[in-house]
Amino acid sequence: MAGPAWRRCLVALLAGGLACLSLPPFDVWPVLFVSYTILVWLLDGTVRARAGNWRRFGAGFAVGWCFAFGYFVPSLWWISEAFWLEPEKFAALIPFAVAGLPAYLSLYWGLAFGVAAILWIAGWPRILLLAGLIGAGEWFRGHLLTGFPWNLPGYGAGSLDGFSQTASLIGIYGVSVLVVVVAAAPAALCDAGKSVPGGLPRRLVFPALVVAGAVGLHVWGNMRVASYDAALAEGARNATVVRIIQPNISQKDKWDPTHASQIIDTYLRLSGMPFANPPAVPPIVVWPESALPRLIGEEDALRARIMASLPPASPLLTGGLHRITDDTGKASILNSLLAIPADGQIAARHDKVRLVPFGEFLPFQWLLEPLGLRQIVNLPPGFAAGSKDRVVRVDGMPAFAGFICYEAVFPRSRPYESRPEMLVNATNDAWFGTSGGPHQHLGHARFRAIEQGVPMIRAANTGISAMIDAAGRVKAMLALGTAGHLDVAMPAVLAATPYAAIGDIGFLALLVLIITTNIICIRMKKFCVQYVHEN
Repeated sequence: MAGPAWRRCLVALLAGGLACLSLPPFDVWPVLFVSYTILVWLLDGTVRARAGNWRRFGAGFAVGWCFAFGYFVPSLWWISEAFWLEPEKFAALIPFAVAGLPAYLSLYWGLAFGVAAILWIAGWPRILLLAGLIGAGEWFRGHLLTGFPWNLPGYGAGSLDGFSQTASLIGIYGVSVLVVVVAAAPAALCDAGKSVPGGLPRRLVFPALVVAGAVGLHVWGNMRVASYDAALAEGARNATVVRIIQPNISQKDKWDPTHASQIIDTYLRLSGMPFANPPAVPPIVVWPESALPRLIGEEDALRARIMASLPPASPLLTGGLHRITDDTGKASILNSLLAIPADGQIAARHDKVRLVPFGEFLPFQWLLEPLGLRQIVNLPPGFAAGSKDRVVRVDGMPAFAGFICYEAVFPRSRPYESRPEMLVNATNDAWFGTSGGPHQHLGHARFRAIEQGVPMIRAANTGISAMIDAAGRVKAMLALGTAGHLDVAMPAVLAATPYAAIGDIGFLALLVLIITTNIICIRMKKFCVQYVHEN
């Protein structure tokens, strides 16, 4: 840890690569204790080897950037799969996807570590300092330049159902801070291999308190889940039945006009399959993002055919492209989630608010388009973003909040105007084949259900389609790369969670607490040094 700078950067790179194993589909969360403990010790060595704030900042930045780069490259490589579908058009973007995007995302970690190096003090406070700065950096990563909050540290604890319930209190950003504190707690036993004053019993106090707190949260979470299970059992008989369709249509075939009839027939066949246990109330049928290669809002005959194929009197929730025209006559395409009651008319829709950078729109178009770059999905009228994220209410189905594909990655940091009864994530992960991307996407969606205390229906073209309960557990699913339908009862809704009521305020309060603690510790250290010097 006290060796040459390049060696610390190399170790940081490897530690970041190890940390990515905590994410789906691996879910090996114990690796976080190794990665983050090493990370704290690397900063210990960095601070010892550098004098002066700017030199410390630069050395800390290098360690943090390398750790994050090692974390993001292996956990986000699958993004390049989308560009391989048409390499003759998008080969120029493949290096950006594999290395450029991770390099940019790592800047937030580098800045957090650079500031940490300047404020670094010995003992357990440095762990809180680092966790708080990482949390702040991740929050900015999720908001600046449209935001990209994929694979936050908190998702590494997604396989721990009990501990994950903490997201209902402070959201995924708050969980990320706690994960770093818990995982780095062993570093309090020594500073880069050098024992801190006070003996072993004193050094064990902070790790013991952290472990006790983490166990307490895990136990509380399990109790929350157990009480929810009791409510599920009580309301199971009257639950709404949902039929989720997963057609498993390859991305190459999806927009090929020669396959349009076959695609429509596939959806109609799967939607009209007989029920093993016919529900007493007409079920809700849910299709994935941009399900059909047609503008079904403009084709009355097609909608009539679709509704005739569904179980009698069933409403349909489907992803679909929707054309709008502004006052000047200019047309745009919206990526929408359409609510269609049994009468076949579009009663309401959720329009995708967050478009995918380089997928549905080209950032810095004025600069990149002259270089020959464009977005992957390039419809002639151009994509438009929805104006508002809201709860949609339609007769015959529970009130719902829509999450179209990429939107499920973003926490709802502000309360909804009214309480949804279900979350609906319509997505098309066919872009990414059978890579880790769809598994990570499902893991992110689970936390949206925990944060809101509302079950989520997830309909994915090639998978993974699932019913997620209000505690974030997958109750039923269709495997990646398979075609089929999933008939499942809608789980009960929990009471509004603290996060649903106040959003990121709880996370910000946690950051204020950490910052205040470190300011007090720094001031006390300066006072003690001054007292010893004067006496």
